[in-house]
Amino acid sequence: MNVQNYFETAETMDLAQDMLGHTFTYKSDQGTFSGLIVETEAYLGPIDMASHSYNGRHTNANDPLYQKGGTIYIYSIHSWLDMDISIQKTGTPNGILIRALQPLTGIEMMEENRGKTGFDATNGPAKWMAAFGIKDKSLSGTMLNENNFSFSTKKVQTPQTILATPRIGVKNKEPWTSKNMRFIVKGNPFVSKLPKRDMDLNTYGWL
Repeated sequence: MNVQNYFETAETMDLAQDMLGHTFTYKSDQGTFSGLIVETEAYLGPIDMASHSYNGRHTNANDPLYQKGGTIYIYSIHSWLDMDISIQKTGTPNGILIRALQPLTGIEMMEENRGKTGFDATNGPAKWMAAFGIKDKSLSGTMLNENNFSFSTKKVQTPQTILATPRIGVKNKEPWTSKNMRFIVKGNPFVSKLPKRDMDLNTYGWL
C-alpha cells in the first residue's frame, strides 16, 4: 500500500491508533533521524472545535490539511513547532498530530539538539521536532515518502495495549475536550506526561 492510500482509505480515528508502532523518518542536513510513533491525537476537521480547520477555516498556513492524505502540516504553538499529517482525500481537512516518538536512529544528535537525554528528548510534540532539528515551517505542505519525511506503511512494532484518553491542551471546547481522541502505547516511557509509575521499562509496551 502506498502512503497516500494508507492515509485516505480508513477512518481518521482508526488511523490515529494504527499509526502507533510505525516509524517516522527525517533526512536532514544533520543526518537521518527516525523513531517509532508512540502517541497520536486525531482531529476531525470542520466539526471538531479543537481542529485548525474547524467550521471550514482555510488559510495559507493550514492549507496542507486540505491536501491529499500524507501531506505534512507544520504549525507553531507558543513559539514551538508541531506536526500533523493530513488525513483523508483532498478537500477533507482531517489531521493526526504526532505527539511522541521512541528514538531509533540519530539518538546522540537528537539529545544534542534538545539539550536533554533519555525519555525527555522526544516525549512531546514540540520536543521530538526540536530533537529532529526542525526549526521552521519550510517543509510544511510536502508529501510523506516523497521528500524529507517518510513513514513506514507497515507496522514495525505492535503495541501490547493502546490506551485512548482526552487530547492534551484542548480546553473549554466541550464535548470535544472530553472525547478520547489521544492514543498511546500503554507503558511506553516516551509518551508525553507519563508518570514514572506507569512506565514499562521492560518491554516499553511492545509485544
